[in-house]
Amino acid sequence: MMAAMALWVGGLARVRPARLGVPAAGVAIVTTLLAVHGLTGTLAPRWVPAMVLVVLLATPSARVLRADQDLLRARGATGGQVLGLAAAEATASGLAGGLVGVALSLACGFSTGSGVALVREIVLLLLAGTLVAALAVLPPVLREWYFVPADDGPPWWSPYGLDFLLLALAFVWPLFGWAGGTMLLWRLVELGLRKGKRAIGGILRPLVSGLAGVLALSISWRSALLARSVVLVALAVAFAISTVLTKDGCGEAKVDLIVSLILAAAAAGPSFGAALNERRRDLLIVSTLGGKRRQVAAFIAGDALVVAGGGLLGGHLLGILFVVLARLERVPPPHGYFGLLAAVVIVSCVAASARIAQLAARDEVSDLRDY
Repeated sequence: MMAAMALWVGGLARVRPARLGVPAAGVAIVTTLLAVHGLTGTLAPRWVPAMVLVVLLATPSARVLRADQDLLRARGATGGQVLGLAAAEATASGLAGGLVGVALSLACGFSTGSGVALVREIVLLLLAGTLVAALAVLPPVLREWYFVPADDGPPWWSPYGLDFLLLALAFVWPLFGWAGGTMLLWRLVELGLRKGKRAIGGILRPLVSGLAGVLALSISWRSALLARSVVLVALAVAFAISTVLTKDGCGEAKVDLIVSLILAAAAAGPSFGAALNERRRDLLIVSTLGGKRRQVAAFIAGDALVVAGGGLLGGHLLGILFVVLARLERVPPPHGYFGLLAAVVIVSCVAASARIAQLAARDEVSDLRDY
């Protein structure tokens, strides 16, 4: 089994380096933040929202996981063997990212201990990195293997009102309010995209004229996928807003601001690009039915507008909520940083859209069987 794990990890590193590289990069960010802030006893540690966002960003694509597991099933793999391979993948990503984060922390002077204390801190950072990678990799694998994937729809927790319950408990622990606010935003965005076809069409009509109705219907069909992208961008923007509006130490604040921009770029760029890639089949069908390149580009632009606009607006609202719940000393808002943050989100969305448009232009009718 150990040999199979090593072969699996080596194969992923060679064929799909992003499958290991994305969680490793996220782990490096989290371990750096842990080294900067430390495991202090504050009620609302700054690294928690960043860790949650990293876990969501590093989650593998459901379509890719399904393809891998179909291959493993065909070769007679059991559930335990699949879980073992996923654990090896998480361990490799966690240790690689943890080592990078530790090296960065030591080089920048964030880890200032010595002797046994320094060794203990490094071990804890590596363990934390492995845990973050496991949270990103293992749950999707278990869900795809042991449960029948549900059709796209409202989040699983929406019928139970878990978001409202967490918001009501915000006075007990600020992190409950952060989680509840994020989940409430997810609920509202998904509901708005699914039910608001007429409003979406009205917003898009000045940009795409006659295609507004079709685009609104397409966005409504993919409401769950787009809602996830909007919430990821919003969570990254909220982390940046809450960081820049509160005074929490000069050195720590600078690191948080840099990490905020990186996470915002990742959420609006590669993560949104992966979500758009899930729609390649829809774009190919439009092209096959006679759609022109301009019309296909309009579909992509509609998604990008929803994600960038919704993410920036929702992120500002979430960020203000985070600031209120954290109860830290506030500073005047630096409008220059807000502009830079918006530019990062918009440029990342445009870059991801351009890349998917380029890939969609190469697709042929015979490629439909691959989706």
